[in-house]
Amino acid sequence: MPVSLLLCEGAAQSPDARVLNRILAGLGAIQPLGGKYGMGERIKALRAVLGQQTVFGLLDGDFQAEWQTPVRRPQHWPGSDQSVFGWRWERKEIENYLIDPEVVRRSLGQAAPNIGVYQTALERARDLVSTYQAARLALVLHRPRLQPMANAFGRERGAPGHLMPDDFSEPTCLEGIRKAVNEHNDRLGVVLHAVHAEFQTRRGECETGGARFSHFLTSFSGKDLLHAMSRDLQAFGFASPAVFLEKVLSGVDNTSDDVALWLEEWTALRQEILAA
Repeated sequence: MPVSLLLCEGAAQSPDARVLNRILAGLGAIQPLGGKYGMGERIKALRAVLGQQTVFGLLDGDFQAEWQTPVRRPQHWPGSDQSVFGWRWERKEIENYLIDPEVVRRSLGQAAPNIGVYQTALERARDLVSTYQAARLALVLHRPRLQPMANAFGRERGAPGHLMPDDFSEPTCLEGIRKAVNEHNDRLGVVLHAVHAEFQTRRGECETGGARFSHFLTSFSGKDLLHAMSRDLQAFGFASPAVFLEKVLSGVDNTSDDVALWLEEWTALRQEILAA
């Protein structure tokens, strides 16, 4: 039975919804829910009301505790009642796909920067934020279940105010971890030395030579990479990361291409939807 409704993260007209509407091209309605929390319960409720199992959800990949080499397919999202709620993107978030050189090339067409030069800028951003990704991962892994605790720190950038430091050194990351933990410690009981130890361990995965570093377009935050490319994007003729992202999204919206064929995971997602 075909999928009638696919719930996703993000707001109406968010990058998530815009990309999914082009990938799926009418294979069911797309409904953004904002955050991911409560999506599983919403799926169960809608299935009960509709009397059929045609409602599914799609979650961001997020920072994953156990690293797995990418297979270019969305991961299944198992439900609590032995059913399948839907899927999880393999990459950390939707921006990880939108900054992919292949998507940039296809969406921007003649306005795209030289892809070799763009790839160099992307790798420069990777090198810049690698230690910071280890800090964010450590905070995520030590957040008590279903309890809010910041996993990003620094100053706000652009709209809607993406947090990221100006300096990504180890001392800055350690201080950011300390502040994030101390802000919540009375309520959540997070142990600072455990997060510090996790940070040092995860640096091996996130920095040069590590598995996450080698697959940074999957494992690192796409938003962090995007903002770390800010100066390079200006040199390419884009006033800000937000302007660049909107140009890419407009290209996705308006192309006559079958967008699902641009990336293997996008093709695989459509196949999963058709087979659900």
